[in-house]
Amino acid sequence: MSKSENLVSIITPCYNAEKYIFETYKSLKAQTFSNWEWIVFDDKSTDNSFSVLKKINLKDPRVKVFQNDTNSGAAITRNNCLNKASGEFLAFLDCDDLWLPNKLETQIKFIEREKCDFVYANYEMIDEAGAHIKYMKTPRTVTKTDLLKYNPFATSNVFIRRPAVESYSIRFLEHLRRRQDYLFWYEVISKNSTALGMNVVLSKYRQVGSSSLSSNKRKMAIIQWRLYRDEFQLGLVQSTYYFTWYVLHGVKKYFL
Repeated sequence: MSKSENLVSIITPCYNAEKYIFETYKSLKAQTFSNWEWIVFDDKSTDNSFSVLKKINLKDPRVKVFQNDTNSGAAITRNNCLNKASGEFLAFLDCDDLWLPNKLETQIKFIEREKCDFVYANYEMIDEAGAHIKYMKTPRTVTKTDLLKYNPFATSNVFIRRPAVESYSIRFLEHLRRRQDYLFWYEVISKNSTALGMNVVLSKYRQVGSSSLSSNKRKMAIIQWRLYRDEFQLGLVQSTYYFTWYVLHGVKKYFL
């Protein structure tokens, strides 16, 4: 296999992740598939995240570290990463999440076998210390209509062919401070084919700040409603219908 064949560009925005970033890197380094580039943009962290990343880069040239000029938010930071990507595939890894060692190898084999553009997998929810909370099972397929009901993806379990993004110049919406990933997945699926799920756990999603979960869920519900009305341009009846699905899924995900 040539150096460029099946290269995976891993997209990571980083902000104040000194506590987790090296552990995240170790889960990447342990991958059974090694032909990857890790594109990390630090969003002007106020801790030592950028210093840790530069030290990792000195020992592993696959790690490409950059820093924003000013604190810019997740959307701009992810777009900066995308603009540096050169791989055939895009994977997304949040700076406090973890991958199982076979994550990339398993998803490459699956996406090639199924001849699709967008795949995802089940994942494990862990707490700030890395302890198990629960396993999250994702649906077998997701269409753009399904995605209006709720977002079944954890960012770090999504795997996409890069042309499915670049052919349509899809980027994260920079005017949104939250939920940019949700709109990004919707746009990619809308322009391409149905996303396909894998019935296997391949990543660990770290739930940080669980003490303020109720407050966060209220804020996210308000943001979701505004997305239906402002971004998706849905009427009141449609917005209410999909928002009901969103609430029911939230209850199932966090409280059941």
